Amino acid sequence: MPNPLMGTHRLPRTPQSPLTGVSKVGVPGSQPFTIGAPLAYVPLHVPPVTVTPPVMPPLPATPPANPWLAKMNPSAHIVQKQYVDLRMEELQVSRVPGRQTALATLEQYLLDRLDPSKKRKQIPPKELLRIYHEIERNLQSAELTINFHSDIWFTNENPYDTYTQMYERAMEGNRMVLRDAGLNSAEARALADNQITFPSDWQDTQTTPGRGLSPGRQGTGRIMRQMDTGDLVRTAPGEKAFYAGNRHFNPKTKQIFFGLNYGRRPHGSARNFGWSYFVLRNKLKPRCIFYAGDTFMQLHQGTHAGNLQVPYGNLGALFGQSQGGDFMLRDAIFKSCYEGKALPDPDDQGWCKFYLVEAHHFGELNFRDHVKYLVISPTGLSDLSLWPTIVENARKFAQKHDFKLFQTS
Repeated sequence: MPNPLMGTHRLPRTPQSPLTGVSKVGVPGSQPFTIGAPLAYVPLHVPPVTVTPPVMPPLPATPPANPWLAKMNPSAHIVQKQYVDLRMEELQVSRVPGRQTALATLEQYLLDRLDPSKKRKQIPPKELLRIYHEIERNLQSAELTINFHSDIWFTNENPYDTYTQMYERAMEGNRMVLRDAGLNSAEARALADNQITFPSDWQDTQTTPGRGLSPGRQGTGRIMRQMDTGDLVRTAPGEKAFYAGNRHFNPKTKQIFFGLNYGRRPHGSARNFGWSYFVLRNKLKPRCIFYAGDTFMQLHQGTHAGNLQVPYGNLGALFGQSQGGDFMLRDAIFKSCYEGKALPDPDDQGWCKFYLVEAHHFGELNFRDHVKYLVISPTGLSDLSLWPTIVENARKFAQKHDFKLFQTS
């Protein structure tokens, strides 16, 4: 009987990266994480595969209910750039208050951990700042990852050059038809994404009329006109498929979701979306917007982007964010980013949302330009006989896009 994992030996395991020791409270001289021996890449001997583009279905004969016409609207790139530029400028204003909240939260966290016989009223300010900066440096050095199911991606040869988010994948002809998919309820996901993308003081300007965006600075209303889905409208009574209520909505303007693997977990940052994962290049980090916890948990919680978003340059402020299960996230960040522990994958995928740090990327994700390496795992496969095929197709994909390929258990 053939070995169901035949082919596994052709990929090196992901090496365990040793972490430098990190000192405790009151001991100076700690260092941020360092990565150990370099990862050995997989020799890719198979020539690139030429893939014939799929035949697209014809456009609908009747006009769609909510068309998005490119000739009447600005490019998604312009809209996304202006959104990020404006939000980064606004978040700079809240940089100091966010840091102060995080410092106060960190101080109380440290005081609660002290031996009762050594209780004190405060942590010395210089020591508190040292610990805070160390946590922030290690958050900033963590890898951005995208988790996925290896059988979905590589049972067949993968012909794609770019990664697309759910709104782009929902395009049918020149309209978006958003459907429930996997862990995502279409209606709830769209509502949550709008809520955590736009601050409350942007809401009243949504319907500003205009002919579109020019490369110069634009107002919040004209940006939202392209980015906000509006209330979703069912394609038919009882159907679990929806059009965007905002007829000007451009599906390509929405964010791509990353996870920040601050815990150096062996299967990436969000194994509930699959045990395999991409590791992305660091150059994406400065333009990402970060959140504590799974943003889906913010739905109907009365919060908005202005209270949730943190820029890369102020990542330490995540320690002061409040969200469902925040005590779990803070404890995990402290153990990993200060005590120097590599954390295991959550025991149950339902707990992943409480440990997650999300990073939202507004822009194209090109596999060749933006992926550093790929890690595949047979864990979670319902049919292990698929593994040799998955290995070979992942190898071809990595060769095509010129990045390294690894396996983990």
